[in-house]
Amino acid sequence: MVGLLTIYKIGLILFVGLTLIYAFQGFYPEFMAYFSNAFPPFIAGAAVVSSGFALRKYGHNLRQRFSLVWFSFTLGMALWFLGETGWAVYTLLLGVEIPYPSIADVFWLSGYVPFFIALCLYVKTFASVLSRRTLGISMTTILVSSVLVSATFITPILGAEEDLITALVDFAYPLLDLVLFSVAVLGLAVFLKGKLGKSWLLINMGILSNVGADMLFSYTTAQETYYSGHFLELLFHLGYLLFLLAFYVHTKEL
Repeated sequence: MVGLLTIYKIGLILFVGLTLIYAFQGFYPEFMAYFSNAFPPFIAGAAVVSSGFALRKYGHNLRQRFSLVWFSFTLGMALWFLGETGWAVYTLLLGVEIPYPSIADVFWLSGYVPFFIALCLYVKTFASVLSRRTLGISMTTILVSSVLVSATFITPILGAEEDLITALVDFAYPLLDLVLFSVAVLGLAVFLKGKLGKSWLLINMGILSNVGADMLFSYTTAQETYYSGHFLELLFHLGYLLFLLAFYVHTKEL
């Protein structure tokens, strides 16, 4: 398997390359419109493969807790991959400029369920090591993050003139992101000083990246300022990249 330092370098080079592509998109708007819709299934698929390697390492017996954890992670990522693929089909094959809400959102929102199960099962296994002080710090972090996110984005989103379904979907993404983040922060508090610290830090960073991306997407679509190739898409790409790295690092650490 590729060493950790090498995989970190590859990840950094990929993200820098993506940033440059978005930064200079004014020189190739037609290519950018295609790329921004075609690339996400590839990076999401890579994250599924990375999670699949971890599932293969820890076994396929769902009666075993670690097998169930990695099956859930892999299923969650696979559903998000289907969401990205659905969006690409709408935009590239059916000519729908911004398919939101759509069947793609059904896959994306469904993916939160197994991902949440995976995080909860993992944290529950080692929750006994959490001290009251650590738990207090973690809960404070979660509360402050939730308040900041709500004050910054949720109020403007809900204030936009949208139909009920769109408003519910707008609200669902940040809410589910914060639920995942809440559990992930507890996991980070458990594992930060141990062998799994790096992978859990990457998972938290990936979820935070999704929080920012989903908030900005909901806000820009509500304000009708979103377009294919918007810089906020980099946060979605970064989220998948961080999950990919987290799953790979986990297989090397344990």
